[in-house]
Amino acid sequence: MLIVVLFLTLLCSSVRALYFHIAETERKCFIEEIPDETTVIGNYKVMLYDPNTKGYGEYPRIGMHVEVKDPEDKIILSKLYTSEGRFTFTSHSPGEHFICLYSNSSSWFSGAQLRVYLDIQTGEHTQDYEQVAAKDKLNELQLRVRQLLDQVEQISKEQNYQRYREERFRQTSENTNSRVLWWSIAQTIVLLLTGAWQMRHLKGFFEAKKLENVYSKKGENKIIERMAGGNCCRCSILNVNLLNFSHGEPYDNYKFEHDLTNKTYIVVGASSGIGKETAKELAMRKAKVIMACRDNRKCIEARRNMVISTKNMDIYCRRLNLEDFDSIRDFVLKLDTGKGNIDRIDGIVYSAATVESTRRTNKHHIERTFATNHLGPFLLTSLLYDRLRKQSSPVRLVFLNTSDLKLDELNFDGLNSTDLTKWQKSPEKAKKDAYYQSKLALTLFVKLLSEKVKGTNLRVTMVDPGDTKTDLFYRLGAADGRVFFVRWCKSLKRWIYGLLVAQSISDATRPVLYALADEKMENVNGIFINSVRDELPWHKLASDEKILNKLWLTSAKWTETGVHLQRLQQDLKKPKSQETGATQELKARTGWFSWL
Repeated sequence: MLIVVLFLTLLCSSVRALYFHIAETERKCFIEEIPDETTVIGNYKVMLYDPNTKGYGEYPRIGMHVEVKDPEDKIILSKLYTSEGRFTFTSHSPGEHFICLYSNSSSWFSGAQLRVYLDIQTGEHTQDYEQVAAKDKLNELQLRVRQLLDQVEQISKEQNYQRYREERFRQTSENTNSRVLWWSIAQTIVLLLTGAWQMRHLKGFFEAKKLENVYSKKGENKIIERMAGGNCCRCSILNVNLLNFSHGEPYDNYKFEHDLTNKTYIVVGASSGIGKETAKELAMRKAKVIMACRDNRKCIEARRNMVISTKNMDIYCRRLNLEDFDSIRDFVLKLDTGKGNIDRIDGIVYSAATVESTRRTNKHHIERTFATNHLGPFLLTSLLYDRLRKQSSPVRLVFLNTSDLKLDELNFDGLNSTDLTKWQKSPEKAKKDAYYQSKLALTLFVKLLSEKVKGTNLRVTMVDPGDTKTDLFYRLGAADGRVFFVRWCKSLKRWIYGLLVAQSISDATRPVLYALADEKMENVNGIFINSVRDELPWHKLASDEKILNKLWLTSAKWTETGVHLQRLQQDLKKPKSQETGATQELKARTGWFSWL
């Protein structure tokens, strides 16, 4: 049986008259919102379709079954009528009443088509006022008053029913809100318990790692004692070597207190994070600091705060965008111009890095993460190399990187992250792969660079400062999932990890300052140290000369190093009078903004 429910929302004070078609075995229902204690009268007539005449005619043998249910699903009327008749019922509870009609046909199939005329009357319209006037002997005025009283009574019932509906809806809303509240509380409790369990598990993990490190240190000491064999001289030599290359003293005991007067350092990415703190520490020790930043406004604000806190005026802002190769060349070109005349460079810190949540390219059509993290430092070092080599004083190049690269091989076909399908399906994984790919490339470049500068005045060191509470740390761990709850949980987990494990920015600058200006690192080249100045092993690919050379040539080709070197030489030889109008206008417009 096919049940078709038709919703008719009409005022009970109006008269409803309609007709509809149904099959012999079909059931059709109406929903009427009726106040309590209201009389309802329905008049109906059934006609059968005759295929011979192609019209509808009366068929007395067809009966109509009428069934009425109240809002509590109780049947208040269920009766079989003839093909034409009237049904009457009185509502005893307000709400939606179901009025269903179906024929008494016993056919197995749908049978012939029926046309049903239906007229439903409620309230005062069920009264036959002509009969009432004749029965009670009422004149016309009395009859009108009687009708008016019935209408007022019906309006009162309607208003009571509307209040009843509003109260029921309010109760439903309150119950729903209560359920949602308890569900939210339950979810929060589960989340807090899960977080507490994870933190407990994480705490146990780090405690175990700490004990493991302690035992390994004890083992090293025993080995040294055995190797010393009681020879005090040999033992002291081993201890010195351990101090120089294992750097075992804890960070809390290490203080960088060197006077850096008359020394000049370039800090790339000095407007935030470790670069900013490094520039501040150098300025506190009276060094001249060049803040090479992409955002001039952030650089100026950071520089202003440094001058106030360090009382050092030899702090300068220079615009340098590592993803823009023209900007790198302009930066190198302007090192001899402006207020801060740079006659020497004692060290360069490469601390700028980025991670992009979606694939974006620079104006050279290279993915921005790879361009900023690897190609930018490669080109900057290449353009500065001749200038640094001509200096008589030593120059230290310190590259910030990570030892947790999570990659075993360098995918030369995927250096530019051109697999858009990967970015669409799993943006979080694609983001991290692009980041670690760029950092692995930087590692290999630094290793080969340290080999190339052997025997020169250049000293190359790579530093892993460890997990630090920087913007890059949280952006790298940010969740990019489509489900909000999953993203929220991952972000909360990253925040808790940063709170419990990650170190402060000031602690992260200690290995950088150690590699950049400490006397112990004056003649050290080509090592990789961690946050406690222990020497780390290089990536396994760093010993593959073929891959190192291939990456070097690929980087030189992508950055067009030869072209930029040629243009740089031409610009350096060009007299100031031959500068183009555009160049002079650019200097006039940005000079005050770049140098302060």
